[in-house]
This record gives sequence, C-alpha cells and structure tokens, in this order.
Amino acid sequence: MLMAVPDFMLFAVVSVVTVYLPLFLQVFGYTTTQIGLLLAVFNAAGIIIPLLVTPALSRTKRLAPVLLIIAAGMAAMPVPLFRWSGFAVTVFLLALYAAFYRSAIPVCDTMINSALDGHRERYGYVRVFGSIGFVVMSLILQHFIVLEKCTLSEMTAWMSIPAVLLAVTVLPFAGVKGSAREISAAHEEPQTGNFRETVASFGAGYFLVLFVIFMQYMGMVPANQFLSLYLKDSLKSNASGFMWALNAICEIPFMFLSGRFIRRYGALPLILVCTAAVSVRMSFYAFIPNLAGVVLGQMMHSLTFGLFYPACIMYCTQASHNSRSVVVSMTLFTVAGSLANVLGSSFGGWLIDASGYRVMFCVFGFMPLAGLAVYGAMRRKVR
Repeated sequence: MLMAVPDFMLFAVVSVVTVYLPLFLQVFGYTTTQIGLLLAVFNAAGIIIPLLVTPALSRTKRLAPVLLIIAAGMAAMPVPLFRWSGFAVTVFLLALYAAFYRSAIPVCDTMINSALDGHRERYGYVRVFGSIGFVVMSLILQHFIVLEKCTLSEMTAWMSIPAVLLAVTVLPFAGVKGSAREISAAHEEPQTGNFRETVASFGAGYFLVLFVIFMQYMGMVPANQFLSLYLKDSLKSNASGFMWALNAICEIPFMFLSGRFIRRYGALPLILVCTAAVSVRMSFYAFIPNLAGVVLGQMMHSLTFGLFYPACIMYCTQASHNSRSVVVSMTLFTVAGSLANVLGSSFGGWLIDASGYRVMFCVFGFMPLAGLAVYGAMRRKVR
C-alpha cells in the first residue's frame, strides 16, 4: 500500500494537465482550433510512447529511477513551455512534455503490480488513491486559480510543483527491484511468434470490439479534452476544478464494484452498454446548456469510464492467449484510445470555432452509436 502515495501524487499531476492545460494554453494566447491541434499533438504521444516504453519496461528491474526521471522531466518542461512563444515552439515543447507524461502511468502501474506480487487483485485498492489525488488537486486548483489573473509564472508553478512532489515520494522506492516471482516467470515462459502472428491470433471479433472502443473514445473527446473550455467560454463559469473533481468521485464506487458487474454480465456486454452511455452523456451537455447539464454529464463518468475501463482491461486479457499477447492486446487498446483523442481533438477544436459547442457535442454523441451499429451489422460475419 506504500505505492498509494506516489499514485496519489501522480494523479495530482494528471489533474493539473487534464483540467487546466487547455485553459493555460488559452491564456497563453491560442485559439480553440489551435488548442485542439496542440492537444492532438499531446495525445499523439499516447500512440508512440507505449510502443517504445513497453519493451524497455519488460527488461528493467528498477522502475523507481525511471519514474524519477519522468517526474523530473514533467517538473522541468513547463518552464520553457510557458516562456518561449510561437506555435511551432509550443508544439515541440508540448510533445517533449507529453513524452514524459504519457510514460508515467504505465511505469507507476508496473511498480504497483510488482510491489503487490501475489496479491494483484488488490490493485484497485491502490488505484483508488490516484482518484483521490485527482479529486484533491482539482479542488485545490478550483480554490486558488483565477484565470483572469493567472500569470505565466503561476501556470508554470502549478504544473511543476506537483511533479517535484511526485519525485520526492518515489525516492524511497529507488532500490526496489521487480519481484523474484515476476522475473523468474518471464524467463520460464516461452515467448514464441512475432508481433504480426500475435496480432493475427486475436481474430476479427477482437478488432470489431476494438473499433467499438475506438468510437467510444471518440465520443468522449468533448468531455475529456474540451470540458474546461466549454465551462469558461460558453457557460462563463470558473467551476472546472469542481466539475472534474465530481468526475473522479463518480468513478470510484464503480471501479470498486466493476469486478462484480463483470462476473455477472461479462466484459463485452458492459463495453457495449457503456459505449451507448456516452451518447446519453453528450446529450446532457448539448441539450441542458447550463451547470445542471454538466453535473449530469459528469455523473455519467461512473459508466463511461469507471465501469467501461475495467471492462476493457478484462476483455483485452480474456482475448489473449499468453503473456506476450496480453502485452500486445493492451498496447493495441492504448493506441486505439490515443488515436481517437488525436483525431477527435483536432476535429473538435475546429468544430467549436466553426459551429459552436452544442454542435460538437451532438456530432461526437453520434459516434458511439455508429460504432454500435457497425458492431451489430458485422458481429455475425466475424464469428
């Protein structure tokens, strides 16, 4: 349970980036279209980084020094990010920051699972401290940040200081190695077949479900990428921190109960139901254009992430035949979500400037339904 402390601080960093990075970029002088493109660049690291980091992690016995380097990078990069102007410069610096940021969660998750060793079913108990860290930091940001008066130095400090604290909490783990059971299992299990053969082994049904997951993530782009801007620009509200805290609070009980739901109903039916729930969530934002609509939408996070994400993890695991295919399956899942955020961020930013927030919510709300329609039409053909 000691890993709960670094996980708490890591998601404090995640909170600052998720809630306030789009707003900081707006304060820095960028339009919504430009912010969408910058967020697309930022999320593109979610495609590249998992592909690069996963093989290295499998060979690394001490992960704490890796997480220390990542935390140091996240602490240092905001300094030039908010000091050097120019769109091309910001693109480059944001991509460098994303390289550290997108590596942090998989490294921390690997440390947690290594520390738990034979009790990995307790992962959820540790992960919930990450959600608590997100909630606490969101409320702190809500209380202290006034965007109209926020200086570049303050923006830098809010992004850098939590990363410094993360580094401090990781220091006690600097000498911890991967568990003996984990290392010996890696040597004992034969790793046969290449990447292409492993991908082919999943079958067409897996990729059809992966398409549904991709469309779910596409539908979630307005809530994940543009909610803070929607609150500020359209509703003239500074309640971003509170609304994101509500978001995380609602996911906690469903993450705890997700195992029961999965055992009773199965992972795939839950994925389909939670995908449909995204369209309901977008309709709250679109057709109740006030804070009440945002509250209802944020409460839907219980289904659209709190239950959806564990169901996806379970499905990817069940679709795999050995440890190698688990890694490939999880990588494909990560790439699908990241690609959706890349495409959705660039398109969503343009759509807001061209037609407004309501149109964006409606357009993205149809995407999960389209994914379900394709699944319904194709599922018999791929069996």
